[in-house]
Amino acid sequence: MSLRLFRSLLTSGLLPPRWTPSRGGVVKYPVRNTAVLRELRRLRSGRWKKVIKQGNVGEAHYFEHESGMVAGVKFISGGKQ
Repeated sequence: MSLRLFRSLLTSGLLPPRWTPSRGGVVKYPVRNTAVLRELRRLRSGRWKKVIKQGNVGEAHYFEHESGMVAGVKFISGGKQ
């Protein structure tokens, strides 16, 4: 498994240009998969959270470090139209 580390969600370049986050549409929870958590801590030690952020044209799924850096960004289309 190889994850890439980015400074922020928007600077990852993996979201469509017209995507904007919805107000209050964020769910954060601890990373439960130990193999994924081990890989994330290899990239940067510290606390990581799994985040699902809703937007106007889909959802962003990613891992967020306590510093604000992100990894494993995926975009799933089909949000509010």
